[in-house]
This record gives sequence, structure tokens and C-alpha cells, in this order.
Amino acid sequence: MIRYLVLSASLAMAGSAAAAPSFNCAKASTPVEKSLCGNSRLGDQDAAIAQQFKVVRGELDAESAKALVADQKYFLGVRDNAYAEPYTQSTPFEALTDTMRYRLAFLKAINPKPADGFVGKWRNIEGEIEITQNSRGELLVAANSARPYSGNWVCDLSGRGVVAGDTLTVTYQDGQPWTLTLKRRGAVLVTSETPPVGVKNEGFGPPFCGMNGSLSGNWFAVR
Repeated sequence: MIRYLVLSASLAMAGSAAAAPSFNCAKASTPVEKSLCGNSRLGDQDAAIAQQFKVVRGELDAESAKALVADQKYFLGVRDNAYAEPYTQSTPFEALTDTMRYRLAFLKAINPKPADGFVGKWRNIEGEIEITQNSRGELLVAANSARPYSGNWVCDLSGRGVVAGDTLTVTYQDGQPWTLTLKRRGAVLVTSETPPVGVKNEGFGPPFCGMNGSLSGNWFAVR
């Protein structure tokens, strides 16, 4: 606790002007909130993220907006962790501002009105799925994700997809044939993983991911 208070104080002194983050600083209670209020650069970043989030959410369909709210909540936890446990050779300020810079870039890249179909890039806080179409009309899927900030698991899957209506299915070819199913839901690509018939998922995850890793979730179309 003493360490966090000292870090908060040092970040506050680094600010050259009063910060104006997205929340009421009179109610700031956590070390991160106090740092956002005490440093103008951090406060401006927080305000910009909140504003961009509001704009994008308002442009999305209802289900996609709900998914973005969940993704934003996930981000806030990652942000707090980056402050509490910065990378080696990195200060809490550097870890925090880098994390928020990447988040703002992601929010600005979201395309709230993507074209029909699957082709394009899809991202969330964990990674990216890129879907391209070759000269034979086949859809090629390259998906990768990692535990945000800590990176204690990584997923990597690529292959040809088979389309059936609003669903695209990719079968893992380098081990037990797990499948990644991708469905279009408005501006979001919803993914799920299915183990081979007769194989129980005992919590270790699919073979294309590290332990506890997953490509399941909501992915947003990006420009």
C-alpha cells in the first residue's frame, strides 16, 4: 500500500497541469484513479478513451455495443494491472500511458458498419483475426491472441474456413481436430471453440493455445 501511495504521489508531481479525466476526481479512491487525476497527460488519455468509447458504442448495433462494454471492462482491469506491476525497466507511468495509448488506437480503428461477410480484420483486447480470400475463392483465417499485458498464454491458429450461412468454421490440422466457429453478429464476429467428438475439455484449452488460453469471444471489425 505504501508503495502504491508513493507511486501515485510521484505521478501526481509529474503532471504540469490539473488533469481532467473521465470521472470525478473528488471520488478517486484507487492508486490508478489518483494517478489519472494527478497527472495531466494520464488524465487527458483517460478522457480521450472515454470519449472515443462513447462515440463508437453509439454507432454500434445493440449486441455489438454490449460486447464493447464488456471489452472495455476487461481493459480497465488490464490497465490497473499494468500500473500495479509494470514491465521490467518500465515505470508505472510508462506502463500506464502505453496501455492507454494502445487502447485509444484500438477504439479509433473500430469500424461500426462493416461490409457483410467475413473478409477483413477483427480485433479485441486479446488479439486479431484476419480473414482473406484467395484467387480460388477460399477464405483463409489467421487468428492469434494472448493474455493482455502478462502474455502468460498465447493462441495461434490458421487454416481454410468453410462457410455455411452466417458461420465460418476452421478445423485445426496440426493435432486433434478442434474447430473454431466464427459467426457474424452485426459489427462483431463471435467465436467459439469445439473439441473433437469424444474428447473432453479438461480446462487445458485447445492445442493451438497455451494453458487457459482461448480464441473464443467477440471480435470487432477494424479499418
